[in-house]
Amino acid sequence: MPSCAVCGKPLEKATVKCARCGAEMHRQCAKKTLGKSYCRSCYKEGKKQSRYERMAQRDYWR
Repeated sequence: MPSCAVCGKPLEKATVKCARCGAEMHRQCAKKTLGKSYCRSCYKEGKKQSRYERMAQRDYWR
């Protein structure tokens, strides 16, 4: 039986896949944003990328 990509425990029936990398995880382990589920590492990476894009936009309009 495969294990959760976030917590490492065995997966059961109620699983979701990361919208970015496709890793399977428990529903309660997933980070949900705008109707999509993400694993912890993809969520952090997306947050970082979003922050960099906002910083670039601010510098562009100055």
